[in-house]
Amino acid sequence: MERSQPVIVGGGIAGLAAALALARAGCPSRVLEQAASFEEIGAGLQLGPNGMRALDALGLTEIITPKLVAPRAIEIRDGLTGRLLTAVPLGDAVLQRFGAPYRVVHRADLLGALLAAARQEPLISLETGSPVAAIAPEQGSARVTLRNGSTLTAPAVIGADGVRSAVRVALIGDGDPVYANHTLYRALILRRKAPPVATDDLVTLWLCPGGHVVHYPVSGGERVNIVAAFDSHWHEPGWAAHGSKRALLTAFGAVVPELRAVLDGTDRWLKWAAVDRLPAQRWGVGAVTLIGDAAHPVLPYLAQGASMALEDAVVLGRKLAAGRDFASAFRAYEAERQPRTARMQSQCRQVGRAYHARGPVRLVRNAMLRLMRPAQSYARMAWIYDWA
Repeated sequence: MERSQPVIVGGGIAGLAAALALARAGCPSRVLEQAASFEEIGAGLQLGPNGMRALDALGLTEIITPKLVAPRAIEIRDGLTGRLLTAVPLGDAVLQRFGAPYRVVHRADLLGALLAAARQEPLISLETGSPVAAIAPEQGSARVTLRNGSTLTAPAVIGADGVRSAVRVALIGDGDPVYANHTLYRALILRRKAPPVATDDLVTLWLCPGGHVVHYPVSGGERVNIVAAFDSHWHEPGWAAHGSKRALLTAFGAVVPELRAVLDGTDRWLKWAAVDRLPAQRWGVGAVTLIGDAAHPVLPYLAQGASMALEDAVVLGRKLAAGRDFASAFRAYEAERQPRTARMQSQCRQVGRAYHARGPVRLVRNAMLRLMRPAQSYARMAWIYDWA
C-alpha cells in the first residue's frame, strides 16, 4: 500500500488541465494514464471565447498560440444546393463582444501544449502505463487499485478517464454511455492538397438530410480538419476504427460538387460512434469527483467538449485555491458546474437533430438561418461564450 498526493485518473485534455489547475492553486498531483504514452490523437477542436479564456487562466496562451488558427467566420451552407444560409463573423466582432477570440486547433496540438506545460511543472507527476481498475472512497481519502493489482491511497481522486470512466462506475454506476445513432468520420489532409472550398480561413458547416460536414484549417494552418457525421445505427466503442470512404459517400448521396470534393479528398478516414449520457445528479462522494467527459460527455455539435473540460479544471482549481478541503472543494465545484454542463448536454442533442433535419423541417431550419443576423447568433451563444 502506497500513500501519495492527489491522483488524477486519465491523461487527456481534462486530466492534464486539472493537474495544471491544481498546480496553479499550489496543490501537487499524480496523473495516471492507462496508455503507454500520452496519445495525441483525435479530430480538430473549436475554442470559443470561453475556451480561450480558460486556456489563459491555465497559463497556456503563449505555448498554444503558434498552433492556433483564427478563422474569420463560420459559414453554414446547404449541402444539397450549396447555398449560403448564414455567416457569423469570428474576428474582431467576437473579440469586442465577448472579450476573447475564437480559435480552432487540432486536438493533438492542444494536448501537446498541456503536456509540455505539465512536464515543466514540478508539482505534477506524470505516469503512463497505469490503468486503473477500481476506486474506493474512504473517510478522508480514496483507495485506487491498478489493473496490475497494486494499490495506493490518495487524499483525493479526480476521474478524468473519459466517457467510459472507471471512476464513474465506482461512484455512480449508471451503465454504459448512450449512443446517439450518429457515426462520425474524421480526416486530416494537407491544406495545399485540399479542394479549394476547404482552403480558406473559415469554419464551414454543410447541412444535409441525415448528416452534416464541418471543415477548417488546423496545425497553424498547415492542414485541414474534416469531420462528417451521419445517421447510422453502427455501435462500437473506440475512437479510431477504419472508416469506409464508400460508405461515407453513400451516406451523403447527391451533395453539391464542392462538398463531394471535400468528402472525396482523402481515402484515410477514421470513424467513431457518437455517445453521450444523461446528466448525472452527482459527480462524486467524499474526496472523489469527476471532470470532463467522465462527468458530462456531450455530443460534438456545439464544439464545446474540450472547452467544458478546460472550464471544469479552472473552476476546480479556484475552489481549491480558496483553501477548502478536498471534499468541500469538490462539492462546490460540482454545484457550480452541473447546471451549465447539463444544459450543454441537452443543447448539443437538439443541435444534432437540427443539423440532420429532413423534409419540411429542413426547409424551415434553412429559412430561419437565412434570416439570422450576426448579432442574433452572438445572442444565442452568449450563455456559452460569456463564461469567465
